[in-house]
Amino acid sequence: EEEARAQYGDDGIQIFKTSFRPLKHTLTQREEKTFMKLIVDKKTDQVIGCHMAEPSAGDVIQIIGVAMKAGATKAHFDSTIGVHPTSAEELVTMRTPSS
Repeated sequence: EEEARAQYGDDGIQIFKTSFRPLKHTLTQREEKTFMKLIVDKKTDQVIGCHMAEPSAGDVIQIIGVAMKAGATKAHFDSTIGVHPTSAEELVTMRTPSS
């Protein structure tokens, strides 16, 4: 996010983020949380960054990297049906920017 702000300016990006307790922990009662953030270029709608903190982050971030290399936009993410129940589905359901 810091690099994106430096390159695109504070007004040039949108940040979409979420923090939640994964559904898989409903039964286990674990308090483990997941954090995700998408960084989007306002001008092109292109996803230019992603942060994720949770045990499966490596697997999910690999695919996000491919999507970013292919030029995926936030609209592409928004029009994708999430796989339920997974943490990754949150990446395609974040609709309200935090900044």
